[in-house]
Amino acid sequence: MTSALVSIASLVTLFAGHGLPATPSTADLPRSRVTATIDVPAPELWASDGVARRGGQAARIEFDDTRIDSGTAAWYRLAYVDGGSRLQVFEHSARTTTGPHSDAMESEATAWDLANEALRSRSAGRSGAPLPPSARIRTGNQTGFSAGLIFTLAYIDLLTAGALVGNLRVSATGGVTADGVVTPVLGVDVKVAAALLTRPDVIFAPSSPQSISPVTFIESHHTRLIDSGYTISDWLALDQFRQAGETAARHHGTVAVVVVHDVRQVLAWLCGRTHDTTVCTASATMATVPIGTA
Repeated sequence: MTSALVSIASLVTLFAGHGLPATPSTADLPRSRVTATIDVPAPELWASDGVARRGGQAARIEFDDTRIDSGTAAWYRLAYVDGGSRLQVFEHSARTTTGPHSDAMESEATAWDLANEALRSRSAGRSGAPLPPSARIRTGNQTGFSAGLIFTLAYIDLLTAGALVGNLRVSATGGVTADGVVTPVLGVDVKVAAALLTRPDVIFAPSSPQSISPVTFIESHHTRLIDSGYTISDWLALDQFRQAGETAARHHGTVAVVVVHDVRQVLAWLCGRTHDTTVCTASATMATVPIGTA
């Protein structure tokens, strides 16, 4: 397996995902609290080649219990807006207005379970604990599952003392499954463009944006069945992801755009980038959990 910084020179195939309706919700919040802190025109290139015009949004993770906001790092979820023409950053979000069985709410439940698993021993297994009301993340009327990855990171932060990754600013897109797989999403280019406005240290995505170069791409197996003689760490190239994080730590001020296919790869990269004991322990714990067959 190899690690490389690659330039994206051809179109990337993007798979099924969901974005935001054209009009963000302002339910239960004064309009001033959901005003974009950054609002600029989106490049027109996403309106060409038969692709509908899209805008992009980056929204800082904010919980219903706002008392815990100050204890979390700067995590930003990303979304696209079909028919939109702006790139926007929001530091606040409206309370969730979608139902309990919406993709967004189910993503929270999956992320909560993964976060608990990352912080427990292998023998403890999956927590199965219900998502407490205080851990509800404000998403307004967002639909879809593409924030599952960033939800998982924010929950690990919530469940541990102090700031999980210090003062790092992290943006991400990608859904997650119960076994930690990061699922493909639509609109990666416009999401990454919005993420860059948040002054991030790293952006995680399940596929490479065609408009950004270079991108950290590390070869790993996409199938979920491990051949005899391999460990989960081998299969997912976790050592290489950790080394890539260490390399990024030596280049302060440079944004890392990292393609990931599993939450374990994200934790390994963050371990290398920060050498934080909690992140590295969570990474080691998750590397021992059966990978599943999704």
